[in-house]
Amino acid sequence: MKKRTWLISLYFLAPWFLSLIVFWYGPIIYTILLSFTKYKLIGRASFIGFTNYVKIFKDSFFWLGLKNTFYFILLFVPANFVVGLFIAYLLNLNVRIKGLCRTIIYIPAVLPVIGVLILGKFVFFPNGLANTFLALFGIKGPLWIADPKLIIPASVMIMVWQCGTAMIVYLGALQGVPVQYYEAAEIDGLNKSKQFFVITIPLISPTIFFRMIIDLIFGLMIFIPGLVLPEGNVPGGPGNASRFYALHLYEKAFQRFNIGEASALATILILLSFMITVLIIKMSERYVYYEV
Repeated sequence: MKKRTWLISLYFLAPWFLSLIVFWYGPIIYTILLSFTKYKLIGRASFIGFTNYVKIFKDSFFWLGLKNTFYFILLFVPANFVVGLFIAYLLNLNVRIKGLCRTIIYIPAVLPVIGVLILGKFVFFPNGLANTFLALFGIKGPLWIADPKLIIPASVMIMVWQCGTAMIVYLGALQGVPVQYYEAAEIDGLNKSKQFFVITIPLISPTIFFRMIIDLIFGLMIFIPGLVLPEGNVPGGPGNASRFYALHLYEKAFQRFNIGEASALATILILLSFMITVLIIKMSERYVYYEV
């Protein structure tokens, strides 16, 4: 009977395992193997050992891409957390139009990223909406997408506009917090702000932990803002300030057709994602509260 149950379970799980191997683990293993070859997409791949990795570590654009990517992550992850949680907290209050507000805020999350960035580009043009708004207060707006120092902050502000997904996740977590805790806290004399930091944050910390990993991986893979947003449609501009790691990988693979080096870059990205995820999981043992 147990054997039959196992066979039936494996029968239903087989399509999932097959898709996992074919569409996930298979491409990852193939990418790792290609990283040790010289392959130009046409012809056969020839084994060259660690040559691609040596070239990568000597390439200044590799280190620049890492620097720009981690700068984006440093700004994006906290911003997406604060904005998403703040909006979720407001929409969790008992107001009449909260359903409409949730819909309006969630709409940008389902729009294509390229479309959102094109809209954001119009906002951050020298004569765009952002500078027009600043001019109302007598402030001269900067050259957002033409300034190497502001291109990444502008990218972060546009990407945070798609915080609807984070908002929905945090909203579900907030609604899962038992009301009894807040009632007990009010009896003890805790105000709303103390309740938020003493009760709400610890109880939704698993959700915060989950979103942090998702946002970190998203940040590591970011490259579309470097293609769409720069002034003059110069990829990675201005002055390579938006040349993200994944954009460097994209150019190696699909513009120069250097598949071997691009595979090595992808392999390093996989290892970075894995190590950062493991580090966060280890740190979560101290800061994440799991209710028993």
